[in-house]
Amino acid sequence: MDDNQIIELFFRRDEQAIYETERKYMEMCCKIAFNILNNNEDCNEALNDTWLKVWNSIPPEKPKNLPAYLTVIVRNASIDKYRKNMSIKQLDNDMKATIEEISDIIPDTLSVEKQLENKELINCINDFIETLSKKQRIIFIRRYYYFYSIRDIAEEYGWSVSYITVNLTRIKRRLKKHIEKENLI
Repeated sequence: MDDNQIIELFFRRDEQAIYETERKYMEMCCKIAFNILNNNEDCNEALNDTWLKVWNSIPPEKPKNLPAYLTVIVRNASIDKYRKNMSIKQLDNDMKATIEEISDIIPDTLSVEKQLENKELINCINDFIETLSKKQRIIFIRRYYYFYSIRDIAEEYGWSVSYITVNLTRIKRRLKKHIEKENLI
């Protein structure tokens, strides 16, 4: 079933919409949730929250890109679940490492979490992402938005770990310059 048909099921309030969404996008959503939560039980809760949020938001929303719409919802549901489970000081090593990688670019005057909520900074980062090549954009978003490990990114795209690491270093350096140029640090 294509995405437009699934969305039409949501608009008709047909519960088959949830089944079709799960069938088509469960693997993608599980991967995102697990990257953040690293726990199957928590992932299931985040996924259930995702399906409920999708059910409650379509209609009135009519997403142009259903997979992108779902990734935002599952990511946010997973982060919400994660926040409920732990404080930022108790992050697991992978999540902590990912946040620390990007935190050296963003100044210490505010917490990383609060700075990422800053609209100017978000707009600046979004503008920067638009300047990246397709490969660089994939690497950056997979690592810092979906919290994929470097190894997972390398395996998924057939790139070496060192290729990913070098690109992330270069991207972070460019991002820091871009943020500095915009006088946000």
